[in-house]
Amino acid sequence: MNFFETIFLNLGFSWTAAKLIPYLMMAILGFTLVYFLHRQIQHRVKKWLSMTLLCLVPFGTYFAVYPIYQGDFVNIHFQPKQLDKFPSKLTLNIVVLPSCPYCHETIELMNHLKESYPKLRIRYVVVAKSKQTMQAFRSKLNPKIDVQLSNKPTDWIIMAQGGFPCMILSKDKNIIYAWENGHFGVRAIDDILNRLN
Repeated sequence: MNFFETIFLNLGFSWTAAKLIPYLMMAILGFTLVYFLHRQIQHRVKKWLSMTLLCLVPFGTYFAVYPIYQGDFVNIHFQPKQLDKFPSKLTLNIVVLPSCPYCHETIELMNHLKESYPKLRIRYVVVAKSKQTMQAFRSKLNPKIDVQLSNKPTDWIIMAQGGFPCMILSKDKNIIYAWENGHFGVRAIDDILNRLN
């Protein structure tokens, strides 16, 4: 999440719209530049080349700095087999491994979600046998985010289908569905927040 997306989120837009609007604005900026500068260049070939570059540079620059990833605009989830207990309230369970760098990258997003939506219950389940492994997450996470050690590591690995981090949405002690890390984007977040309301 970047500065521009944060502005649109703070204005009340959905996560999907906040991700999409800056790209649309950059495309509009490119067309606006072409509109105002197309009369300045007289040579036909130079004119078309310049107009094309002017049109693409704002969007291309923004895309280069803040690329769109495959999972950003999809909501591909799966239904794992439930092998452990889940909370009765709507909860986003983040299943992580202690040494997984992608698992640690979820911390910033989850902290932002918890700060923006205090009613959203978020729980980290660390798949390990030692309680010391939880400290790396607990020290960086918002204190209102629960961090637990998995009591059945093998079952959690099966529920995550071997991919970490895995986000599992649960309610009424049952799994609603889960996302692999690469498919947990803005549409998935909007889906969770719609269920929260």
